[in-house]
Amino acid sequence: MIYNMPRNYIKKKPPSPYSVETLQTSVSDVENSNKTLREAAAFYGIPAATIYYRIEGRKSSRDKIGSGRSTILDAAAESLLVECLIACSKLGYPCDKEELLDLVQEFVSGFMKRHLRLSLKKAEILQEVRIDALIPEVVYDFFDMLRTVYEEHEMKDKGDFIFNCDESGFPSDPYKLRALGEKGKPLSRVSGGSSKENTTVLACVSASGVALPPLIVFKGAAVQARHISESA
Repeated sequence: MIYNMPRNYIKKKPPSPYSVETLQTSVSDVENSNKTLREAAAFYGIPAATIYYRIEGRKSSRDKIGSGRSTILDAAAESLLVECLIACSKLGYPCDKEELLDLVQEFVSGFMKRHLRLSLKKAEILQEVRIDALIPEVVYDFFDMLRTVYEEHEMKDKGDFIFNCDESGFPSDPYKLRALGEKGKPLSRVSGGSSKENTTVLACVSASGVALPPLIVFKGAAVQARHISESA
């Protein structure tokens, strides 16, 4: 006969009838000779063995994080790991579940339940050249050159002559891997390039708010009729 173990264990033991503060008070009474061990146990409703073990320096599972068996990493190590995971996601190198298992050697579900700042989400593909473009020195140099061009050509207050364009790719088979990142914030993964088919859209808008018709780039050497039809 084969029995299937339940996936989610529900603790059947009732909660303790006394609080941690009450236990600490009973220990203080015994240590200060205000009460004997038996008197303190009867007065506070705490087993004498529990008070004795606490006096001897032993701690119960109630002093640990959560309930059940103890975690492999202590609270300080897990908090540091959370900060490292968030830092990796901000740099464009988020960890997936397998990489997290290699680091902590425990079930991801238990780790995620204890740290609600993390969530499993789909990572947006971000090429490495885009990460390099966000280096402060590169950004400062760009705006210095832009200011020089504005002054040289007297472009101030001439929004109709200033245009900005940007392209966006729409993959036909988007990347489906989910990785760990901070809740409520976007997540990206650095990639050396993309081998998936993409449809590229180039949008161009002037500083005064005038938008030009978008440029759409499809895959293929020839233009297909369905791309330029009235119903497209």
